[in-house]
Amino acid sequence: MSWETTDEEIARLEAERHGYSVTFANTAESDTVTRAHLQQEMDRRTARIQELQRHQPLGIFARWGLRGIALASAWGAASVGPWWAKACLGIVAAVVVFYSLG
Repeated sequence: MSWETTDEEIARLEAERHGYSVTFANTAESDTVTRAHLQQEMDRRTARIQELQRHQPLGIFARWGLRGIALASAWGAASVGPWWAKACLGIVAAVVVFYSLG
């Protein structure tokens, strides 16, 4: 699994789509099977790019709220007694930080 940001994925998909476009332009019109396959691949990448562009990132208040939850979870992990509670709160803090940054 790749851990690319949305912008990195869009850039990669645009580059792939451009490569297919160049190949499509250089493919003979009589080779309908290859052209259809290339068109399908370009369409798939275009659809994914549009899907990523429609994705609305979290607003500033949501991001800071998640960071506050992460901080509270990290503080709770440091102050509670049982090891399993520390582990659970540590995992919660790590997951929330991950989602607040993306």
